[in-house]
Amino acid sequence: MEGKPIKYWGLVALVIILAGANLWLFNKNFLAKTKGNLPSLKANFFSASSFVVKNKIYEPKPFRESKNILVLGQSGGNYIAPALTETILIIHLDGPTQKAKIISLPRDLAVKTESGTTKINGLYKIGNQESETEGLVLIKNEAEEITGLTINSFILFDLDVVEKVIDDIGGLNVLVKEDINDTRFPMASGGYETFKLEKGLRYLDGQTALKFVRTRASARGDFDRIDHQQAVLKAIKGKILSLNPVWDFPKLWGIFKTVQKNLKTDLTLSDFRDLWSFSKNLDLEKVETFSLNIETGLVKSEKMKFGAQTAYVLVTTPKQFDYANIQKAITSFLTN
Repeated sequence: MEGKPIKYWGLVALVIILAGANLWLFNKNFLAKTKGNLPSLKANFFSASSFVVKNKIYEPKPFRESKNILVLGQSGGNYIAPALTETILIIHLDGPTQKAKIISLPRDLAVKTESGTTKINGLYKIGNQESETEGLVLIKNEAEEITGLTINSFILFDLDVVEKVIDDIGGLNVLVKEDINDTRFPMASGGYETFKLEKGLRYLDGQTALKFVRTRASARGDFDRIDHQQAVLKAIKGKILSLNPVWDFPKLWGIFKTVQKNLKTDLTLSDFRDLWSFSKNLDLEKVETFSLNIETGLVKSEKMKFGAQTAYVLVTTPKQFDYANIQKAITSFLTN
């Protein structure tokens, strides 16, 4: 039922958090609040994890609390239905263990609203007709009811922001292990195109990198896809962490503007300092995920009428809109 693998978009969200943490800190600490009034700098102290402002070194403190962040990904751009939240994740950051876990809520999950039943991916759009705040409140409250978790913060972004960030950092060098010849690669506007890539160390711009992580045209299918995704995400993380606020200012500024334009959040500067401390040493391969899909036995596929149309949705078992078993499963996932 889900169009994109949870592991991929979950890790993308973590990389965006990392980029956001880096860039918000850079914006607040490196740039003065008043135009033309730059702080004095000690360039020899600069590193990817410390910032020097007015002769003071700001080193983020270790992140020791736990936090649940609701991550909403819109297709955006020229995609069909750009306002729907096609990616709905809760990233659980466990400060004491320094681990991250990701919970995925399927976009086709049927939920109950005051005006009737709808898919969860339409809640933000429905509420947004009144105000953006109402849209966020609707989906946040529903996510809390389903999971039993308290949502501390939210991040809303367009999924194509990753492509733009890759271009802003100058592309990536990635090892392609096997030739790729995908003659049915899906296009954003519908239809198919051919995507080819020869094996070897290849330079990938943003568009090519996203095609590389989405293609399934290989002998191992989704297993190769996961390998591609991890290779690209490692390359993004490594490049962001290696940027120097002095020498790489143009790249940093470009990424900052991209993230600022495509990211909405209620996270504060203090939150981003904490997230930087947490995520800079995070091993993306060890992030655990829980996807609420049919295989769990917690939901099942069912036909449902929406006005004059009929569509397949996911409904909870054994009783519709009863989330007790889902909450037990999530508690077990987070505590084990």
